[in-house]
Amino acid sequence: MPKVMDYMISPYPIRIIDPKVDASRLKLRTIRVGQVGHLPGRTLFRSDVVFEHWAVVYIVSGSGVYAENGREEQPVSGKSLFFFRPGSRYNFGPPQGGSWDEYYINFSGTRVTEWLEAGLIAGGTVFQVHSGIGITDFLEEVLKLMEGGAPADADRAALLLEGLLLECSLVIKENGRPAQHDSLPQIREDLHSCVYGDMDLMQIAAKHHISMSTLRRLVRRSSGYPLHDYIHRLKMSEAKHLLLNTPLRVKEIAGMLHYQDVFYFSRLYKKYMGISPQNCRSNV
Repeated sequence: MPKVMDYMISPYPIRIIDPKVDASRLKLRTIRVGQVGHLPGRTLFRSDVVFEHWAVVYIVSGSGVYAENGREEQPVSGKSLFFFRPGSRYNFGPPQGGSWDEYYINFSGTRVTEWLEAGLIAGGTVFQVHSGIGITDFLEEVLKLMEGGAPADADRAALLLEGLLLECSLVIKENGRPAQHDSLPQIREDLHSCVYGDMDLMQIAAKHHISMSTLRRLVRRSSGYPLHDYIHRLKMSEAKHLLLNTPLRVKEIAGMLHYQDVFYFSRLYKKYMGISPQNCRSNV
């Protein structure tokens, strides 16, 4: 695998592979691996950088910082993992006089949306990979596959990347914070407050120092339902309680649960409860 010297980046040989694979020859059209690299001993710090594509970055050793869109800098250390998302601004790198050992993989495609929803990727946060899943072996294999420029190997690299992200999503912790599953009871309690609109979902994510994609992943993993589906189910359960135990009209109940359109509310109620709100009350 070719190595080059670039003293602006590192005093050691680095590997950067930017294959020009014909997209029409790829079997996997929904995800594509772009430039990949290994930068041992990186000393370069970059400020206000905007990237065109998503990228995952893994720091094997060393230290530094990472900040997205002017937010507070987050510490980076060995076994740290973070993402760049297109269109955001980043400051990142080791401190003056310091260095870190970095792998990175750029990727793009429509499958990225699914990865976001599933919590496999998330911008703006540094994660610690507390597991011996052999992440550097994954990364070295991706570099090896991308080196030859063969479309079939580019497809294999894309599948390997997805497997890597899945494994990491199962074990990562947010840097300096407790494991996210430890917060699930409080998150569920806060989600119940959404029934009457006391908090919104963005507030709940911020309160627990997690991204919206992480909140979606935690709810789906613990309940089996997508986040908004879970909220609708909570509200329909409360609506049933109100229908059976109060004289409130259907329109009043819909308004209390923050459904402005009573017909939409009634459709949702029938979808989740199997009966219309009017019939629910009349069948008692």
